[in-house]
Amino acid sequence: MNSLNHVAIIMDGNGRWGLKKKKSRNYGHLKGIRAVESVLKASIKKKIPFLTLYTFSTENWQRPENEINFLFDLIRKSLKKKLKTITKHGIKINVIGKKSRLPNDIKRTIKFIKNKTFKNKKITLNLALNYGSKEEIVNACKK
Repeated sequence: MNSLNHVAIIMDGNGRWGLKKKKSRNYGHLKGIRAVESVLKASIKKKIPFLTLYTFSTENWQRPENEINFLFDLIRKSLKKKLKTITKHGIKINVIGKKSRLPNDIKRTIKFIKNKTFKNKKITLNLALNYGSKEEIVNACKK
C-alpha cells in the first residue's frame, strides 16, 4: 500500500527552462505538458489518489498578454485533446481557484470536463487556475 495520499506541484520554471534551451518561454510551457503527463502516469501507477497542479496563479496575469493567451490555449487544447485518455484512465478532474476571471470558453471547458469525469475514481487531478497563495493564507487565517 502506498502511504502517499496527495502530491501537489507548483508548475514554475518552464518558461525559464525554455529560455535556457535558447528557445522561447512558450516552448518551455509546451514541454511542461510532457512533464505533467509523466507525473500523472507515475501517480496512477503508485496509486496516489490526489494530484494537484498549481497551473496558473493570480500573479501570472502580470505576464505579457501573448504568453497568457498561449498558456490558456495550451490548457484548452490539452484538456480537449486528452479527454478520451483522461476518461479511459479513470481520472477525475477538479478545478480550484477563482474561475470568475478566466476566459468564458475555459470556464465552459472546465464545466464540461468536470461533468464528464465526475464518476472517475482512480485519481483526482486538481488543477489550480487563477489561485493566489497570499489570498489562500489570509482566508485560512480567518477561519
